[in-house]
Amino acid sequence: MELYITKSAYWAPPAITPASTPELAYVSPLLKRRLSQLTRMTIEVVHRVLDAASEAPLVFVSSGGESARQLQVDRMLIEDGEILPAPFSLSVFNASPAMATIALGMKGGYTALYPAGNIWKEAFAYGAAPIMAGETESVILVVADQQLPPEYKAIAEPEDDISPYAAAFVLSSKKEPGSVPAASCADLETLVKKLKGEAACV
Repeated sequence: MELYITKSAYWAPPAITPASTPELAYVSPLLKRRLSQLTRMTIEVVHRVLDAASEAPLVFVSSGGESARQLQVDRMLIEDGEILPAPFSLSVFNASPAMATIALGMKGGYTALYPAGNIWKEAFAYGAAPIMAGETESVILVVADQQLPPEYKAIAEPEDDISPYAAAFVLSSKKEPGSVPAASCADLETLVKKLKGEAACV
C-alpha cells in the first residue's frame, strides 16, 4: 500500500524566547490558561492540518511528554505528601493529545506513545500502522517535545536536551493534490527540516 503525506505543519518558539507559545486565538481563554507549552504547540499544529483529515485519529509521539508538569507533581508529593487532581490530570503523558481533541472537537480518538528508540522512525511506524491495518484511511501524526526542566538536565543524556517544537503530518492511503509519497520522506527528521526550509524530500 502506498502512503502519502497530504498536509503538514510545524511550530517552534523563536530561539531568543524559547518559552513562548502559540496564541491559540481559537481556544477559549478558560481552557487556554491551563495549557503547557507542549500542549499549546500540539494544538496549534493539529489545528493547521485538521481540515485535511477532520475525522482521522490522532497519533502523538514524544520523547519527554509533560516533563515540567511531572516535576510539579513530584514536588507536591515530596513536599506535601499528596497530589491535587488538576495538576495530576495535566501531567500524564497523554495530556497533550487529549487536550487537543477537546479543544478542537476531534472525535477520531487518539493514541499517545513513547518511542523506545529512534523517535522519527518509530513515529512513522506508529502513524502508518492503523492505515496499513485497514482501520482508517488517514492519521494525524504529531511529534512534539519541550525542553527539559533544569532539574532534569543534570541526569539527562545530551540527546535529551531538545529545543521545543511540534510537527504534524497527515498520513493517508489516498493521494491528494500536492501529496508527497511517504516513501520519499519516511525519515520524519527530514520532514521537519523540510518544514523549516532546511531540506527537501526527493
